Amino acid sequence: MSTAEHIDHLGDTYGKVRAQLGGSLPADLDGFMTRWFTAVNEQNIDAQLELCTDDIYVEDPAMQGRFTRGKAEFRRFAEITYTAFPDMRFAEVGAPYVALDGNSLAIRWRGTATLTGDISGWPPENPAPPVKATGKGFDLEGFDIYEFADGKIATWLIRYDNLEMGTQLGLLGE
Repeated sequence: MSTAEHIDHLGDTYGKVRAQLGGSLPADLDGFMTRWFTAVNEQNIDAQLELCTDDIYVEDPAMQGRFTRGKAEFRRFAEITYTAFPDMRFAEVGAPYVALDGNSLAIRWRGTATLTGDISGWPPENPAPPVKATGKGFDLEGFDIYEFADGKIATWLIRYDNLEMGTQLGLLGE
């Protein structure tokens, strides 16, 4: 079997398994993720929220052990993040890893940003002291795990080396 035939066979097998299992991934996954990364890179919170369930759950190492639940908390965390990092950009690295259950996927990414604004107001119920802008940037890789419900993002787990990010941003000393 040639490589092309093997890929076609795997694609056909995946399609059959996916059809049997069902799942909540969007029908046009590539288009959906393109809209998602465009909204993130344009810092368009409204467009991001349109792609999420009402009870969206988000974990990010920068949240200091906390998480967001629901669109209002998501919006607040995004506003804080985009104020601190107005030039934040992410690019997918390679193809997504799609779970056979049809409900989740993982995507590797490379992110860059410069800490030109202060970070303040997080967590909302008991804000930590503000983190002052350093003017330094980060350039690192990480990955996201997305879980879907009814074709929308229900859970967004963001993973990267927070120590490396803090070091690059000059938050942990020289």
